[in-house]
Amino acid sequence: MDIGERIRYVRQFRGFTQEELAIKVGLGEGENGRTRISQYENGKRKPKEDMLEKISKALNVKSLYLSTKERTAALDFAFSLFEWDVDNLPINIINEDDKYLIHIDNPIFEDFLRQWAEKQKDLADGKITKEEYINWKINYGAPREI
Repeated sequence: MDIGERIRYVRQFRGFTQEELAIKVGLGEGENGRTRISQYENGKRKPKEDMLEKISKALNVKSLYLSTKERTAALDFAFSLFEWDVDNLPINIINEDDKYLIHIDNPIFEDFLRQWAEKQKDLADGKITKEEYINWKINYGAPREI
């Protein structure tokens, strides 16, 4: 989800209309406020950090969830897992020997992990070069050339 989708998700979860959120963040009531929130949610406008802070407070959500300022790849991955979990992608967290494992019961994701494991093994076994491995990763999912 991008910032706008997250704003919409939390706004709807909290039971606010776009106008109610607009009023809470100081954009005023009526069409102007609703339009601005709609533009944020649809990605037509990107709220500045100070507006994201106001939206976060109004929605009672940590600003880190909406912000891109302090995000890391690990945090983005964590939020993606949360979003997949909410969207009913079967995710099970397993504690095995004090290590937490994630099992995602989805054939497409399992196929992706199988392919990735094969490529990692090919790299470790010297069957492909690091450049070939990187090329596979950056082109994953692209249609194959004939």
